[in-house]
Amino acid sequence: MLEESKNTYESYIYFIRNKLIDDEEEIAKVTSEEQREALRKSAEDAEEWMFDEGYTADLKTYDEKYVELSAPAEKAFFRMAELTARPKAIDALTAKLTKIEELMKKWETSMEHITEEERKEVLDKVAEVRKWVEDKVGEQEKTGATTDPVFTSEEVPGQTKRIESIVQRLMKKPKPKPVVVEKNDTEKTSEGNETETTEKSEGDSESSTEEKSDGEDKADEDSSEKNEAEEEKTDGDSEKTEGDEL
Repeated sequence: MLEESKNTYESYIYFIRNKLIDDEEEIAKVTSEEQREALRKSAEDAEEWMFDEGYTADLKTYDEKYVELSAPAEKAFFRMAELTARPKAIDALTAKLTKIEELMKKWETSMEHITEEERKEVLDKVAEVRKWVEDKVGEQEKTGATTDPVFTSEEVPGQTKRIESIVQRLMKKPKPKPVVVEKNDTEKTSEGNETETTEKSEGDSESSTEEKSDGEDKADEDSSEKNEAEEEKTDGDSEKTEGDEL
């Protein structure tokens, strides 16, 4: 463990030196001349200590010396990285906010069951995030690049978490079921009465026809019987006349 700690310490000394040379222009954007000189001096002092007192130093001492060496250097290197990472994060965030605004516009016709108030809630949140970005960028410009950043690139993507949560909830909102128009009781009763009247009329017509037919048949029978009786009477009268003549 001690040997590993020594190697880590020594490696960081060379890391500082190389960074100041290889990224000289970028480092200059986020540090003052005094800060860069302090970094060079810290690397030199660390190397001298390592080959002097460091020969007999224990693990705890090496860990403490590593923090002392790396802390100011890490701040400078972090500011340098954020110099490009922060604008990229802001561009990505701005693009996402624009897409959300376009989606809300599209929903006016494609998702009509989403109310205007619900869309407005999303757009209000978008406006709040845009204001947050504007304020932070303004503060960062006033603060300058040689001090700790007002906000970092890691903070930027999380600004849309609340908005995305609302959008996801609205996307799951079910569409209303189609309205089924049912006939009311008055219409149903009217139809029922019409059917009943029709059936009754047809029944009465059939019954009347049957009764009329039966009556006609009976009248025919009575007429036939009457004719037969008249014929018998005529024959009788004829016979009686013939008898009288004899």
